[in-house]
Amino acid sequence: MKRKEFINVLSGGIAATCVSCLVAACSKDDSGGGNITPNPGGGGVGTNSVTVNLDSELKSVNDFVAKSGVIVIRKASGNTPASFLALSSVCPHAGATVEYNNGQSTFYCAAHGSAFAADGAVTQGPATKGLTKLTVEVTGATLSVKA
Repeated sequence: MKRKEFINVLSGGIAATCVSCLVAACSKDDSGGGNITPNPGGGGVGTNSVTVNLDSELKSVNDFVAKSGVIVIRKASGNTPASFLALSSVCPHAGATVEYNNGQSTFYCAAHGSAFAADGAVTQGPATKGLTKLTVEVTGATLSVKA
C-alpha cells in the first residue's frame, strides 16, 4: 500500500468515527455524562423505582444520590417526604442524562448545554421545560421513589 492510499484510508476511518460520535451525542439514547443511566424512553423514569436507606445515605442537607434515572436530594432535615426532592435525570430536550452540582444546587445537561434550577425548572435552553418531578415516599428509614 502506498503512503497516499494509507493516509486516505486512515483519514476516512477517523472521519467516520467522528461522525458516529456526533450522531450518538445528539441521540435520545445518549448515556454520556455522569454515573446515571438515562431511561431509554426519555422524559421520565418509566417503571423504574429507587430505594434509599436513610440510615446510610442522604444524611446531610444537599446530599444527593443518582441512580436508575433519578436524582434524589435532601433539602431539609427530618425524614419526611417534604425534606427531599426527586427528579428525573433525563433531560427533556433530547433524553441525555443531567448531572447535579450540589455546590451550586443546579442541574446541567452536558449534551446540549441546558441548565436547570435547584427545583428542576429550566434556566437555559435548548430545553423548553423543566425536569420531571417525582413522588417521594418515606417509611421509617427507607425512602422510595416510583414513577
